[in-house]
Amino acid sequence: MSDSDTISCPRCGATVGIVDAEPLARVPCPECGERIRATRFYNHFELRETLGSGGMGTVYKAHDMQLERDVALKLLRKDLGPEYANQLQQEARITASVNHPHVVQVFSFGRDHDQYYLVMELVERGTLDDLIAERKKLTEEEVLRTGIEVARGLRAAYKKGLIHRDVKPANILFNDDGMAKISDFGLAGIVEPHAQTSGAIWGTPYYVAPERLNNQPEDFRSDIYSLGATLFHAVAGRPPFDGETMSAADLRALKNNPLKLKDVAPEVSRPTAATIARMIAPDPRLRFDSHDAVIQALQKSKRILRGESEPWRAKAALALAAAALFALLLFGWIFFVRPRAPAKSAAMASATPSFDVNREFDAGRRQIIDGSYSKARATFARLASETKNKQPIYDWALLNQAVAALLDRQDSIMHQALHDVENAGTNNFADPSLGTFLLDIAKRANARSTVALSDVPDHAARPFALFLLGLTDVQLGRFSDAEALLISFVGSQPQQTLSWIGEYKPIARKYLADSQDILKWREQYGSAKTTTEITRALNSLQDVIGRLQKNTAIATEALLSQKTLAARLRDLEAANKPAQEKQRRHLLARETPQLTAAVKAYHQLVAKYDFAGAAAVMRKVTVTDPSLKQTQDGYQNAADWLVEWKATLINDLNTHGYNGPVAANNIQYSGAAGATADKLRLKIPHAVAETDWLKVAPPILLTISSSFATNADRQWRCGVFAWAIGQTEAAQRLLDAASSAKPSYREARKFFDQTKR
Repeated sequence: MSDSDTISCPRCGATVGIVDAEPLARVPCPECGERIRATRFYNHFELRETLGSGGMGTVYKAHDMQLERDVALKLLRKDLGPEYANQLQQEARITASVNHPHVVQVFSFGRDHDQYYLVMELVERGTLDDLIAERKKLTEEEVLRTGIEVARGLRAAYKKGLIHRDVKPANILFNDDGMAKISDFGLAGIVEPHAQTSGAIWGTPYYVAPERLNNQPEDFRSDIYSLGATLFHAVAGRPPFDGETMSAADLRALKNNPLKLKDVAPEVSRPTAATIARMIAPDPRLRFDSHDAVIQALQKSKRILRGESEPWRAKAALALAAAALFALLLFGWIFFVRPRAPAKSAAMASATPSFDVNREFDAGRRQIIDGSYSKARATFARLASETKNKQPIYDWALLNQAVAALLDRQDSIMHQALHDVENAGTNNFADPSLGTFLLDIAKRANARSTVALSDVPDHAARPFALFLLGLTDVQLGRFSDAEALLISFVGSQPQQTLSWIGEYKPIARKYLADSQDILKWREQYGSAKTTTEITRALNSLQDVIGRLQKNTAIATEALLSQKTLAARLRDLEAANKPAQEKQRRHLLARETPQLTAAVKAYHQLVAKYDFAGAAAVMRKVTVTDPSLKQTQDGYQNAADWLVEWKATLINDLNTHGYNGPVAANNIQYSGAAGATADKLRLKIPHAVAETDWLKVAPPILLTISSSFATNADRQWRCGVFAWAIGQTEAAQRLLDAASSAKPSYREARKFFDQTKR
């Protein structure tokens, strides 16, 4: 897809030429002056946002229209010659071979509009340069973690024969999880023992290694220096030397006398300062001798910073080193002192164990079955590398690597593995039909087009095709198509020679169950429109999400549906809110007087100790407003507890009596001997006198009932009575004690706190 050299002005319709405009620049309309954004496509990549510029070109956020994903696209400057295009293409080829979580992945290289471009993984959290600019300096632990992760990425690149040559804060990016990734190998070169640098100073002066300034050979230690200078800047808030110059002579002098980290950042721990000092030693021979050594030193500094003890592996390594030294001495004694045995043949002495293809293949499949997808990818990649041009094992290794990548949601790795199958073609197959079938599988899976069950050719390897294509449909969100393919795979019976394919059926069953779960939910709730329907759909979807496997395309789709429905529900509720508020006001205006009258009658009956009557009055009221209904329930529950309070007190007095002063009708009694629903039997010398409940002051009744409150339920009922007679402090004390002893009362307690007598 290539865009036009002209666009139309949205204001006046005039034709505006953009052939010479920079991508995404605002171009003025020659007729009305409206500034129009110059959209650009580079083949099937649509540029959408400028991310930054560097020495070799500009980096844009772009959208891959074929694979429907966002990427980073680095556009080479037009004024750079073919040699730089070749350099960029070399970067694409070599960096694409480095598959590591701490290296920004390269997807492809292309040319359009007479410009070369490089397509890379999009990492949007920003750069270390951005963080330093924003925060001045980072914490020591952040810097150590970043250093460890970048060193791991550089180590992975170096194993492919690649050094970076421009490690700096601007080339260290962070993903959404805060993980560091090293990017922009645009200045990288293939490591050659006798390579010499040119007289030009490539790289950023703050971080460039001294040996480059001296026209000396560079190796991985140059990257270690640049990383050390970067970490120095990040933790100290300034680079490791004073002065700004582009003169090679001045830079050499400055770099030969770097600042001491403890002098400019005294808060940094000594192990960290010592590690970084060794990384930026002017003499490469004084730096760490491997990436592993750098990583170990940074990890040790991090452990010391955290106050962690030395891991047993480190101690074991020291012990093994000592044992190895002893063995070496023993070997020397045997070899040089003892009489030598006759030498074996040269062929026997130089023999090494051969690569076991079957063992590697079985290990990779077992890793897939166990869910160790990243390990499986590595195993099958290694197997493919060892069996290049040896068919069919080469194709099988790549196809299984694609399966592991699909399960791990690593689309780019999956597509690359399938591309490699396509590139291998059908050569070197003893069974040409198998080569043709495997090639067809790879093309179908890579095309991302819909594949019906009837489209999958009949072949002994058909079950594997059903599995791979079913997983591809899952990844693309085509769950109905995936269901048909996975059902067919689960019901298939692979031939004896390909029986290993059947071991993937448990994985297929999980994805089949998840696909069916989400499809059933869609069928039932896909047309939800009202707030009630959407609420039910969300509740059901929450149950579905709980059953799904985590971190799959199906789970992602379910979570997206949940988010979309929740947003629709909020929008509906917001749109309906004015009408609902108006309706509620009408409802309150109609129902509030009824409840108010009932509450008034309620208090009158409670004052007469007719608690059953009070409960009956409250039950007769019909209210539907939630807040009024809650108030009604609170009064009704209180009346029920008061009924229990009176019945319990009557029983206690009849069973145990009460000894203590009781005043009634201006007469002092010595206690209570019993009670009925209407009367209290109070003690007088040598006899008992009856009186109405109302003749005894409510606080005295509270005192009598509290004397029997030996558990939470009795305390609660006494507290409710205290609330009913307006004894607020006593009510609070008794309700607190009951709620503390019996937490189930805490929710009901809210009513009494909110409703004062």
